[in-house]
Amino acid sequence: MSTVSPPAATAVVSAEHLTKRFHQGDSVVEAIKDVSLKIEDGEFVALMGASGSGKSTFLHVMAGLTRPDEGTLTIADTDLSRLSDSRLTHFRRRKIGLVFQAFNLIPTLTAEENITLPLLTDGRSEQIEDRLEPLLDRLGLMARRHHRPDALSGGEQQRVAIARSLITQPALILADEPTGSLDSVNGQNICRLLRELSEEQRRTIVVVTHEPSVAVWASRIVVMKDGRILTEFRASDFQDAQSLAIHYQNVIKSAIPA
Repeated sequence: MSTVSPPAATAVVSAEHLTKRFHQGDSVVEAIKDVSLKIEDGEFVALMGASGSGKSTFLHVMAGLTRPDEGTLTIADTDLSRLSDSRLTHFRRRKIGLVFQAFNLIPTLTAEENITLPLLTDGRSEQIEDRLEPLLDRLGLMARRHHRPDALSGGEQQRVAIARSLITQPALILADEPTGSLDSVNGQNICRLLRELSEEQRRTIVVVTHEPSVAVWASRIVVMKDGRILTEFRASDFQDAQSLAIHYQNVIKSAIPA
C-alpha cells in the first residue's frame, strides 16, 4: 500500500498543532488534540472517524466557526488567528464554501435566489450574471432554477446547497456529512459531483464522513480518533468501498487507545 505524500503544490490549508477544548461543567474536554495537516490546492480529502472522533470540530475550526485554543491555522495564505471576529466572518464569506447535512435553504426563495444569496448579502450582485448560469448548467439545475425547496428532491436541494457554496468562488469547500440526508443513489451522485469539481476545476474540498462509501470518492482519507489524526491513506489503494471499509475498521481496532 502506498505511503501518502501529497504532491508538491500550494497548501490551501495548513493546520499546525491545533487543540480545541470545551468546558462541560467542571471538566474540560479536548475535542481535537495537537492536530497538524496540510491540504493542497485541488485535493479532495475525506475526514473519517466515529462520532466523537473530533472530525466535525476540526472542520468547524477550518471554517472559522470556532477558534482553536492552541496552534495556528492558515487558509489561502491567511493566518486566521490574526483576524478579528468581523474580519474572520468576512474572510469566511469570501474564501470558504460550507455544505451541511441539512440543506439550510430558505424555503420562500427559489433555487436561483438561494444560490445567489451569498453574493447579494456580500454586496457583489454584479458578479451574479457571470457566475450563475455556468453553475446551474454544471450542477444540472437549469430546469429547476425557479422552483422553491419544497418542489425539489433531496438530491436537488443538496445540489442547490453546493451551488450556493460555489457561487463565491471560494478557496476551500467544507462539507459536513453532505450525503447524510440522502438516499444511496443521490448520495453517490453528490460524491461523484464533488470529485468532478475537484478533478475538473481543481476545487479544494474537505468532506467529513463516517461512511466508506463516501470516503472512497476522495483522493486522500484522513482518519481521526479521540481528537487526533490516527493515519491517512489514498482511496486509490482500494478496489471499492467494501475493501476500504475493512481497512478502516482494522485501523480503528488496532489503534492504541488515547
